[in-house]
Amino acid sequence: MRPYLWFCLIILQNHLYGVRIPANIKKLNVKGKLMRNLVSFCSVVLTLFLTFSTNSLFAKEWKVNEESSSVRFIYSLEGAAFRGRFRNFSADIDFDPSNPEDGSINGIVKIESSRSSSAEHDEYLMEEDWFNPQEFSESTFKSERIEISDNDKYLAYGQLNLAGVDQPITMEFEFDVTDEKAQFSGYFMIKRLLFGVGWDTTNWIADEVDVQIKLELE
Repeated sequence: MRPYLWFCLIILQNHLYGVRIPANIKKLNVKGKLMRNLVSFCSVVLTLFLTFSTNSLFAKEWKVNEESSSVRFIYSLEGAAFRGRFRNFSADIDFDPSNPEDGSINGIVKIESSRSSSAEHDEYLMEEDWFNPQEFSESTFKSERIEISDNDKYLAYGQLNLAGVDQPITMEFEFDVTDEKAQFSGYFMIKRLLFGVGWDTTNWIADEVDVQIKLELE
């Protein structure tokens, strides 16, 4: 333990519980107003130490538990919501809720792992006009900055690469820490035509695609 913390603990124990002060401290002849000042000072020091120690528990590089996580996409197909997901993905998240500006988020999904309730739909998503995984096997997101939003959520500004095209996106997310685990829940919307994905017409498949990310982190 740091010497100043040890000293403060001795002073506070004596003040609160009457614990005997060691001889080497007693020689300082601290009493009266000086003792009260020392008690106040030590209380502040220990409070700050405990606060920063607690906050540092959340500052870490988190790893994804894939079995309890999901990356899903939703868009309108002939006027009805159509849902799919990526079964193979990973993320490197370095994030402290008390200091979001220093955080970073990097995510990867394997395009060929896309699955939906329609095998026929899955097949044409793998075609050259769509995801084209033979040439572009991965889609990636790399954050450039993170900040807290007005509604106490977080905003990650970064670049999404899909089908070989980079576009700026903003992902809104929540981050809840419990013990040694964290729950990450993120959302963003893209326009597929900006990435050159799919047919130009939007009367059958909408341009807008919602992406929902739920990760259990350890």
